[in-house]
Amino acid sequence: MQPDTSATSASSERLTKRVLSGFAIALAIALSAFLLFNASSAGNAGFASLWFLALLPALLCALICHIGDPDRNRPARFYWLVPIVLVVIVDFGSAIFLREGVICLIMLSPIWLAAGWAGAFLLRSQRKEARNRSTLQSSFLIIPLIAGVVEAQIPYPHEQVLLSRGILVHASPEEIWPYAVSNPSIGQREGRWTITHNITGLPRPRATLINGLGPGAVRTAYWGDHINFEERITQWAPGQKLGWRFVFSNNSMRDYTDKHISPDGQFLKIDSGDYTIRRISNHVTQLTLNTRYIAMTHVNIYAKLWGEFLMGDVEDNVLTIIKNRSEAEHAIGGGPAN
Repeated sequence: MQPDTSATSASSERLTKRVLSGFAIALAIALSAFLLFNASSAGNAGFASLWFLALLPALLCALICHIGDPDRNRPARFYWLVPIVLVVIVDFGSAIFLREGVICLIMLSPIWLAAGWAGAFLLRSQRKEARNRSTLQSSFLIIPLIAGVVEAQIPYPHEQVLLSRGILVHASPEEIWPYAVSNPSIGQREGRWTITHNITGLPRPRATLINGLGPGAVRTAYWGDHINFEERITQWAPGQKLGWRFVFSNNSMRDYTDKHISPDGQFLKIDSGDYTIRRISNHVTQLTLNTRYIAMTHVNIYAKLWGEFLMGDVEDNVLTIIKNRSEAEHAIGGGPAN
């Protein structure tokens, strides 16, 4: 019994070392890719590529499973577990050592996890049929190189996206209009609870100030203590519609949210917005906030899902602030003049 126990212990230790070495190699490759994109002039676009978001995690998880299961007899749970552990390590490591923003990590994790499972189980199925082990091993180097070169030659699409949210307000259009135009001071507790603000940490609106009236006027939006950007008025119909074009004249949004996500960058351009005010009845009004942006990635479908969720949260919060202020004004019997 003693030799068998010793042999089992030695085999288990060997497999553990192989798994750890697999993770070490995978993390070294991931860090190299991160540093390469970070140093590149097209770095942010690289982080939004199919190569980085799907192919890289699939290959890394396949590599870990290939090294960690040399005898091809590990159970399926091993292949389920490897991507989960890799994503957890990447998230914590990126947050602590690379100072990555929460928004970026939240967007990265689901697609890395799904791609990691695809890579791990594809490897598991192919290894049972693969006759040439060296061919399988060389594919870990050849496939990413070829895929990266091919994707770099494909132009990025420019897809215009409309994000729209609406809310019913128990107030008249005339009472809503001043709060749609400007809000000099917004309290920290105003608005609504959102994942975007309360979980990811995106600063809440603090004030919206306008300089001038009518088309050509400039509104400045302030979020938190550091973020500010301009909205140049293009449409002005009191009680009906207020339209603007976004101008991001500084890097405050990127510097205080996520350094890879710029509102006027290589793969995202937030272009314009408007409030539409429509009377439903004497004291019920439909208030709609529209935001138009351009998505420029090879994963626009995925990017738009997050845009709908995160930016939709921001719109819902802004609409709630205007609703609450307008209804409070209506309750005391009259709106402020603007």
